[in-house]
Amino acid sequence: MTPETHREAPSRHEPIELVLARLLRLGSIIAALLLAVGIGAMLLGHTGFAPRIITAGLLALLATPIMRVVVAGLIFVRDRDWRFAFFCLVVLCALVAGVVLGHGHGE
Repeated sequence: MTPETHREAPSRHEPIELVLARLLRLGSIIAALLLAVGIGAMLLGHTGFAPRIITAGLLALLATPIMRVVVAGLIFVRDRDWRFAFFCLVVLCALVAGVVLGHGHGE
């Protein structure tokens, strides 16, 4: 057999990995762009809206891994992989609990 004819079957989770990689890349790019625009606006003296753009960039950066868990959970539910869907639900609950419990300490 030549290397061209001997190929392993694709992993069952390969499409999931590709979707999640694209999601992380897109979220990171959006966050980086917002942060760059916000910092650029601040350097140019537009202090009225620059902090809001920077905050939006930070929120996009923080939301990206949360969206990864949500999307992974939805994919696992679609594929009826209940064990991994449950794990995603547990991780999502832990993330939400951390946000809710940590929100009071920032005041």
